[in-house]
Amino acid sequence: MDFLINDKELAALCGMPHLQQLAYLRGIRPYMDVKTGLVGIKRGISYQSIAEQLYIEPHQGIKSESYSRMQIRRALSALGRAGLITPQSEGLKLILRCELATMGYSVQNKLDLNQTQQLDPAKNQQRLINTGLSKTDPLKAGIDKSPKADTPLKEDNYYIFLLSQFEKFWDLYPLKKSKQKAWEAFQALNLTPELPIQIYSALQQQIQFYQQQHSQGQWVAAWKYPANWLAQHCWKDEIQSDTCQETNNAVHETNYKKQPIRDSFWESCKSGIEEEADDNIIDLSAYRGKSQAH
Repeated sequence: MDFLINDKELAALCGMPHLQQLAYLRGIRPYMDVKTGLVGIKRGISYQSIAEQLYIEPHQGIKSESYSRMQIRRALSALGRAGLITPQSEGLKLILRCELATMGYSVQNKLDLNQTQQLDPAKNQQRLINTGLSKTDPLKAGIDKSPKADTPLKEDNYYIFLLSQFEKFWDLYPLKKSKQKAWEAFQALNLTPELPIQIYSALQQQIQFYQQQHSQGQWVAAWKYPANWLAQHCWKDEIQSDTCQETNNAVHETNYKKQPIRDSFWESCKSGIEEEADDNIIDLSAYRGKSQAH
């Protein structure tokens, strides 16, 4: 593994404690992505892995020495204050950016000048005569035909974007269960710049609805595990408003409300009773008059 340390990095490391210098040179810098300047994405790093890189094995006359995670954490903080690195992670994975490193440098992209220097001098001289080029022209031609170094990526790293959006979701979601599974489900969503906004907005509405129903003494289903909520795209679920719920409850209550038994019979016979009401009255005075006449 070859990597280049430039003058700016050496100047920043000068005078720092050996632990901090070794943490940068042994635990961080060899694993930097030359295109982005990031460490910890393609090959994960941690405080423990850096401590293992700095472990001194016991030998004759040499005492073994190891460093704790707290010591490594303090060393990285000092490197950050010196301007050598900048933390890019948000708690789930350690990601660092090497601020002073040279971008676009790798062994595969170096200009291959050894091949020109190893040519036979006689053949090289004959080649100069036949082509009519000067002694400096073949070197320039060889440089022009060699592969160019890759330019650093200008767009933000997708992994950092994904990680930051997941941390926002995790902080917002009420149920903190199975974070690793939730992270895997979040990665499977294939996020677009607009999708996180939809997820956060829908989740906030669901949280407000849950709190409102709970304060009113209404039964509300328990929150799903975050991984299931993401995998089932629950941010697309519609929230039933209170007005619709009250209307449905009113209809339900009307349909199933018990009516008195006498009401049904009374309504069917009421008209007939009213029509015959006069015929059922007996005039006692007329009846007595007829009896006296006889």
